[in-house]
Amino acid sequence: MSTADNTANSAANGAAKSAASSAGTGAESGVHAAQDKSLWHKLLDWRPKSTIPRILVVLTLVLPLAGAATFMWAMWDPSKYLRDVSLAVVNEDEGVERDGEYINYGNQVVEGLLATDYLNFSEVDKEQGDKGLTRGDYLFVVTIPKDFSDDAVTIISDNPRQPNIHFAENDFYGTNGAVITNSLIPQVQSNVANAISKKYADKVIAGLDRMGEGLNQAAEGAGRLDEGAGQLKDGGTRAVDGISRVDKGASDLQDGAGRLHQGTTDLKAGTTRLHNGVGELSNGAARLQDGSTQLANGTDQLLNGTDQLADGAGQIDAGVNQLTGMLLPLLEQVQGALPDMQPIIDLLHTLGAHAEAEKLAGIVNRLDPANQQNMVNQLNRLREGTGQLHYNLADPNAPYRSGVIRLQDGAHRLNDGINQLNGGVSRLADGASQLDNGATRLNAGTGDLTDGVGRLKDGTTQLNDGGGQLMDGMTRLKDGTSELSTKLADGAAKAPNITKPEDSASNIAVPINFTASNEHPVQTVADESDPTVKNITAGAAILVIVVFGYLAMALLSTLLPHIVGKRANSYTVLGPVLRALGLISLVNFAVIGFFTGFSVALGWSPDNWAIAIGVLALTAITGSAVFQFLRILFGRMYGGVFSLGLFALGLFVFGGIWPLDTTPGPLRMLHSFHPMSYTRDAFMRATDGLYDATFWGGLGGLLVFALLSTGLSLVIYASRRRGAATELEEEVEYVKKARLGEEPATIAR
Repeated sequence: MSTADNTANSAANGAAKSAASSAGTGAESGVHAAQDKSLWHKLLDWRPKSTIPRILVVLTLVLPLAGAATFMWAMWDPSKYLRDVSLAVVNEDEGVERDGEYINYGNQVVEGLLATDYLNFSEVDKEQGDKGLTRGDYLFVVTIPKDFSDDAVTIISDNPRQPNIHFAENDFYGTNGAVITNSLIPQVQSNVANAISKKYADKVIAGLDRMGEGLNQAAEGAGRLDEGAGQLKDGGTRAVDGISRVDKGASDLQDGAGRLHQGTTDLKAGTTRLHNGVGELSNGAARLQDGSTQLANGTDQLLNGTDQLADGAGQIDAGVNQLTGMLLPLLEQVQGALPDMQPIIDLLHTLGAHAEAEKLAGIVNRLDPANQQNMVNQLNRLREGTGQLHYNLADPNAPYRSGVIRLQDGAHRLNDGINQLNGGVSRLADGASQLDNGATRLNAGTGDLTDGVGRLKDGTTQLNDGGGQLMDGMTRLKDGTSELSTKLADGAAKAPNITKPEDSASNIAVPINFTASNEHPVQTVADESDPTVKNITAGAAILVIVVFGYLAMALLSTLLPHIVGKRANSYTVLGPVLRALGLISLVNFAVIGFFTGFSVALGWSPDNWAIAIGVLALTAITGSAVFQFLRILFGRMYGGVFSLGLFALGLFVFGGIWPLDTTPGPLRMLHSFHPMSYTRDAFMRATDGLYDATFWGGLGGLLVFALLSTGLSLVIYASRRRGAATELEEEVEYVKKARLGEEPATIAR
């Protein structure tokens, strides 16, 4: 070979080497870029593959959770958190009035509960208490009925009644809340019972005190009765003295009769003078009779004269009526012509006939209708006057004639009366004579009687005084006995009257009857004689559906085939993830449906089945999404371990087993970050038919967990799928470069 050929070959070989070197450098830089791009996907695709990382993951995440659970079961004391647990007391007690005093034992019970510093009691009304218990605002509600005081004061009455206090709980807000309430309620019952027992003791002691006071007052009344009896004895002595004086006065009665005789002597002289006066009265009566007779005759003559005057007045009235009947029409015609007379009067004055003019003017004036004294008016008054005169003289109803008639009647009755008086005066004279005779007989025996009666009056006065004192003493005796009777009756009334000692003793020993109820009890006592035998009831639905439902979903997420990890043909990342989510959700919904059927058999019945089924369906979807996310993130086995750990954590933080306020602070903080908490809220509200903010918040929380878990599952699955594709491309590129004849060791991978 020539030197040129060698030179060309050398140049060709150099060029080929240079080209090969350049190609190798470009391929190496592309591989490094692909490695940097897939670093994020490798991070998302990381899972522990060797034994040591797997053990570390378990120790780091699972063991602390198991240790915390063990510690809580062994050492947890929920009583430390009682100040954070809301309790309610409802006081419906209306009180009662006894002996003028208003008593309300319900207020005293409430004050005692509110004053208990280690309990968080609030006083609410009936509506607030019922709603708060249903909504889970209160662990339990204490209700004092309206007749609490009325029953409490009957301890020593004829019909003693035991007052009641009611405790209401709701197991939906912590099925293990009974552990707290079973230890707490007896303390509350003891405090309340001690307060009422003290009131009972106070009432009995007060009754005994009042009985002692009544007996003391009765003793005082008996003392006053004894004093009144002594005064009665003194009054009796004075009464005997008065009676002696009455006897002495009777002996003096004869002296009084003598003085009475002197008085009757004077009476005899007076009756004689009366007889003489009666004679003079008889003479005067005779003269009075003559005068009355003359008066009667005069009135008869007056009436006759009136009749004659009436006849004359009638004739005058007829004549006047006849005259005025002729004159008045003429004068009225003349009055109609008077206006024409004024020019004539003026003419006469003009002619100088003043005298004639004045006369004519005077005539016109007397006839002028405007003049009240004109002749027409005067004639009318004359006619009326004669008519009125005839009426008074002739008509018996007219004032004058009726007066004359009454005068005549009165004069005749006066004459008759005087005649009767004259007869009476005669009888009076006879009576005066008889009186004189009687006075003479009276004078015979009444002289000494007057003095005796006077002394008798003195004796009876003294007797009356003694009798008055006796009456006063008897009155005081009566008052004393009445007071004694009253005080003894009051003492008996105020003393305890225990007609049913066994019932009253039972009330004092057990002063209050405590009753209990549970809106959603997990279990109830099957046999009252054996409280250890219990039946599971509808309240267990929250455990059966929520707790066992999430446990089943966690187990199924571990036991179901790892669908997401299969190499199924799919052009998008949505297909495998959503297919797996849909399948698991259907299976979980069927499992929850089975638990729901079991709960229905226990008696669970939601307010609205459609809404309840929606809540259960959303729960199945959310549980499937969350547990699928853990399985995708950590793999089937370790994802299952984390699913069970998440479920175990939920038992303590979701508030369905232990009331949330009784859990430690860190667990309370995790309550809002666990899907079981939102399932509990939505489930309980759907059961009770309370579609409030808590219900919608529960649905919203479940929806957020479902969407967030599904979204993260899609992101992780997509990243791992792209990471697998990158590895495949690197393998293909490696094969291509190996076919160029280069050593595999020299290819940068």
